[in-house]
Amino acid sequence: MNYLPNAFDPPVWYLVMPVCGAGEEVFTRKRYADIVAAKLNNDQHHALVKVEDYMFLPSSIHIIIREGALTLDLWWQPFMDAVMEEIRLQAPDEKLSWCNNTCERIADADAFEHRAYEMLFLPVWKGLATDPEGYAYNSVNNRAKIDLQ
Repeated sequence: MNYLPNAFDPPVWYLVMPVCGAGEEVFTRKRYADIVAAKLNNDQHHALVKVEDYMFLPSSIHIIIREGALTLDLWWQPFMDAVMEEIRLQAPDEKLSWCNNTCERIADADAFEHRAYEMLFLPVWKGLATDPEGYAYNSVNNRAKIDLQ
């Protein structure tokens, strides 16, 4: 891919948000995927961040975002809090919490392509799909209906 100069300014981030306490799939269930998608789409609508790529595994969210009106340190924790609060409202018996969250600044085209490739093939490597394009909860198939414009 060819990127324009300053293509990674504002900053682009690769975020991994796993949950602890999940007895079964979380983010590949429609009601939970819808919660995350609604929050991301709302934040994009208000230009807080832009989702460049995403993939949901049963117990984690992987997204590449571009900072918008808010920097990562101002956006990320409130986003996670809002998602978890909504999950707890819908399923009060679930004892879920975020754990081992990681973020990585994507500084150039090589780093972006590496993470995008990894996100595309992670469901295959984890045995959740035989073909990366056949996995429903990623940017390719976009079953979660996240705005990727």
